[in-house]
Amino acid sequence: MQKVAVLFGGNSCENEISILTGVFTLNVLDGTKYDVIPVYIHTDGGIYTAESMRDISTFREGRYAGFQRVFFDGGNLYALYGAKKKVKCLGKIDGAINCCHGGLGEGGGVSALMEWNGIPLASPGVLPSAVFMDKCATKKMLRALHIPIVDYLCIHETDYIKRGAFMIKSVESRLKYPVVVKPSKLGSSIGIGVAHNEEQLKTALDVAFTLDRQVLVEKYLEDKKDVNCAVCRLHGEVCVAEPETSFGAGVYSFEEKYVKREKDSKRVGVDGLNEDIAHRIKAYAKSVYKRTGMSGVVRMDFLLSGEDVYLCEVNTVPGSLAYYFFCERIFEAKTFFADLIDEAIANAKTERKPIITTGILRNVKMRRK
Repeated sequence: MQKVAVLFGGNSCENEISILTGVFTLNVLDGTKYDVIPVYIHTDGGIYTAESMRDISTFREGRYAGFQRVFFDGGNLYALYGAKKKVKCLGKIDGAINCCHGGLGEGGGVSALMEWNGIPLASPGVLPSAVFMDKCATKKMLRALHIPIVDYLCIHETDYIKRGAFMIKSVESRLKYPVVVKPSKLGSSIGIGVAHNEEQLKTALDVAFTLDRQVLVEKYLEDKKDVNCAVCRLHGEVCVAEPETSFGAGVYSFEEKYVKREKDSKRVGVDGLNEDIAHRIKAYAKSVYKRTGMSGVVRMDFLLSGEDVYLCEVNTVPGSLAYYFFCERIFEAKTFFADLIDEAIANAKTERKPIITTGILRNVKMRRK
């Protein structure tokens, strides 16, 4: 039976959200043709495994004592055990799926770790992960791809400390109030704020700078809808789900997204989206996915203002891996996740290996001093 690693956690403010996605994915994949191995990345950077990780109460109650330290090497997973830290091979890892939200886990670190060890990953690779984890880099990438975006400014903390008054005036003159303030490399609405005047802008920037050294400030569209669209690659084809408006007006906080959403919020599908707008959203999503060489499941968050569509954010590790865009029932996620892993493993087998030797060392003679 092939072994598949589910990686989750990470040194990020979104660690707990990642645990939810990771444990969910572990349990969904249980009973498939794969032997699923939990791999938790602790906030201290250590990598661990344990069968108890399949139970969310393990993390809720902080029962970490039974976790076993592991590391990847050459495509194999090794465990350290005993007082002398003996090494035991847990087997070859045939594939992996990334459930890390935020931080280096989502921003290319897990992708690089898997690529370095030659493990097929059913998630986006290093480049799109790194670019789209950074909201300021995202804006630049989307602009280069001619995808419509909301006007914005990026402010670095060092510049704000030196020229704060100038930065404030730049926001006021270029964007006008109200504006949205976001830490550049955080998701899940952590640290987000809306400013309607200078005092609120300064407060929002101070909060955002406690979480990130770079902050995105963009024009707030008051009369708008949030529209989500998910994309994946299955059986060699790029599949785009129907867009849905999952939230109403306003900017949602972390608490509203994750604490209140289950009780108070409903997904409302594509109501209110005419055919032309839905078509444009799907076309933009597919274009970004293909042109940046992505794989796995990606959720793209659009803003709809009147007839105008703007791509706001690209989530390379969406919550619950956005299975609900492609599955009507939760049990269908089992097949969906397994198919994503199948796709990654199949692509790895057909991928042409790069030339990594030039022979130059055989032809160079070095003189000793």
